[in-house]
Amino acid sequence: FKPVAPMLASPAEDVDEALARLHEAAWEYKLDGARIQIHKGGGDVRIFTRQMQAVTVRLPDIGAWAMRLPVREAILDGEAIALRPDGRPQPFQVTMRRFGRQKDVAALQQDIPLSPFMFDLLALDGVPFIAQPYRERMRVLTDLAASATVSRIETRDPDEVRTFFQAALAAGHEGNMAKSLQ
Repeated sequence: FKPVAPMLASPAEDVDEALARLHEAAWEYKLDGARIQIHKGGGDVRIFTRQMQAVTVRLPDIGAWAMRLPVREAILDGEAIALRPDGRPQPFQVTMRRFGRQKDVAALQQDIPLSPFMFDLLALDGVPFIAQPYRERMRVLTDLAASATVSRIETRDPDEVRTFFQAALAAGHEGNMAKSLQ
């Protein structure tokens, strides 16, 4: 229940530059949501922001989702995002209304439900995963919470990456994140 400083990305000019740095990589949709870190321990869940601020009471829907995870303990990294009825993301400002609200949380939760999208697993049942290769962390995370993981592919093919990038934009997201599999 102590937040971990988030890993931050460094930009690449284009797909070719990212592939030159990483070779084969995982490519994920870059969401325009609010970064969250979820800590689950026994019957308790706490949620922190990118700035390590506790926001659990503001996000009861995300907390309820985390309580249903079939594990005793976990630390997950991801984003919370408000979605339109068609599954496309709401503007960032709509999502952030949930993070600023401390009163009438239940009413705002009805108006602006949030969905979790996880992109990393930092610990599971007392075992740190931070030093594990990304590919292994994602394998375990997908087994744990497949319906709430960020859309992703693994490839070194630049045309495949460009197609995936266009799919991310068409779905209303910002683009792609490239991550080393190691």
